[in-house]
Amino acid sequence: MLSSAKAEEAIDFGAVPSLFGTLQTPSAQRIVIDEAATVRLKAIRIGLTRLYPIDDEDFLIAHTVDIVFVHGLFGHPEKTWSLKKDEGSLFWPQTLLPKSIPEAHIFSWGYDADVGGIFSSAGQSTIHEHAGSLLSDLADLRDTPDRRHIPLIFVVHSLGGIIVKDALNQSSSTEGTRLKDIAPNTHGVVFLGTPHRGSKSASMGKMAFHITEVFTQRPNLNLLRGLEKHSEILDRVGDSFHQTILKHNLSVYSFREARETRRYKVFSIMNLHQVVESDSAKIGYAKEECNIIPSDHRNMTKYSGPEDAGFKRVSMQLRRWNENIKAKFGTCT
Repeated sequence: MLSSAKAEEAIDFGAVPSLFGTLQTPSAQRIVIDEAATVRLKAIRIGLTRLYPIDDEDFLIAHTVDIVFVHGLFGHPEKTWSLKKDEGSLFWPQTLLPKSIPEAHIFSWGYDADVGGIFSSAGQSTIHEHAGSLLSDLADLRDTPDRRHIPLIFVVHSLGGIIVKDALNQSSSTEGTRLKDIAPNTHGVVFLGTPHRGSKSASMGKMAFHITEVFTQRPNLNLLRGLEKHSEILDRVGDSFHQTILKHNLSVYSFREARETRRYKVFSIMNLHQVVESDSAKIGYAKEECNIIPSDHRNMTKYSGPEDAGFKRVSMQLRRWNENIKAKFGTCT
């Protein structure tokens, strides 16, 4: 039987706590002190958390853009974007990025991205349903005339990219509801290791969960099926997203992992490979820009400081888009 540690290796799309780990949902945001001795909020597990600015008074000050981070499979709205250090965790969207783009409002969105837990049932939501939840949460955030048309930028990892693509597709095809305002006001998406054409690891992961299904209560295989090679879901979302890009003139920047990740195949045979291969990590849009992050799939979202190559590449792109927004729209209220 496949051990939990080896099954975890087989399906690593993000920061996997454990194949049998239980979902931890804080009852409220907790105030902690980061390494710069500033007060911050921990990201809540489900829904939107405002990372910057912290103070409500500062939140009312004019800004240029809303930046929303969305994690991937087995990910977390804070841990996915945090690097553990001796002095604590460096949660770069809150500690580093505001110094690069002080005019931005920054958020992290979380959802149930776990496939199963020991003796507990996993959420059974599909990619399409998660995308709808993201749309609704964003519409709630922006449900005032002064916020409705503020430009949006998404930074997404792995499965999070598929969810954001589907959310923008849904918004683009919606008429008569407030959800229709999200896609037209999206400036761009930064994809980090998103398997636009699927990943072999998803099929391995689905097999691992079938083997260990006796220990779980209804594992959610919907998410893994959606990430398999030649997935009908990926084809549908991808085809529609091409039309969404053209309709709303979206900017797209895709990063792929440069390093291989250690994996265990079923029956304990170890190998090294990229979770998201280079041809799958890009959309193929003519105006798409591409680059690499010098890390593996799990760690390509975690940066050690302002001089980290990954942070410099991602933040430079976000700054460039922010400057384009300011030149076009000025500062929003």
